[in-house]
Order: sequence, then C-alpha cells, then structure tokens
Amino acid sequence: MGRLGAWEIFIIFILIAIIFGGRRLPDLGRFLGKGLANFRSAVKEDDKKTPAEDEKPKTD
Repeated sequence: MGRLGAWEIFIIFILIAIIFGGRRLPDLGRFLGKGLANFRSAVKEDDKKTPAEDEKPKTD
C-alpha cells in the first residue's frame, strides 16, 4: 500500500460529492477547518504548559 495517486484522490472527491451533495460540501469544509484549527490550538496550549504546572495538586 503506497501513497494515493491523482486518480485515487479524484475518485474519493467524486464519492464525497455524491454522498454529501454539492450544497453541503462548503459546510463540510468549514466544519473540518474549524475542527483542525481547534485541534492545533489545543496542541499549542499543551506545549506552552511546563511539566511543573501539570504536577501541582489542585486545592479546592
């Protein structure tokens, strides 16, 4: 199993267009973009934390 070629990507795009329809594709792209942005921001927040901050006990 290797990388996806141009034809495979084209066929996958056609199948997605058939399944979701032309009207819903922009919404699907927007949803995926927002999800990816949220994921990246969460990863960056975890990188900014120091290990000492994670080990501090919580006081209620």
